[in-house]
Amino acid sequence: MASKTALTTLRREIRNKNAGRKARNQRENKGSTPVFPIHTAEADANEAAKKSAK
Repeated sequence: MASKTALTTLRREIRNKNAGRKARNQRENKGSTPVFPIHTAEADANEAAKKSAK
């Protein structure tokens, strides 16, 4: 049989590993960065200019 210390250590590791799991899942599903436009007219113009410069 495992000692009380070993059981306590294992339980503490499991508890710490799972701490904040729901919050991490929510951040993963909803995203934690603010919404910002990826393709703006300015970005498209810059991309076209980069391609023509090559």
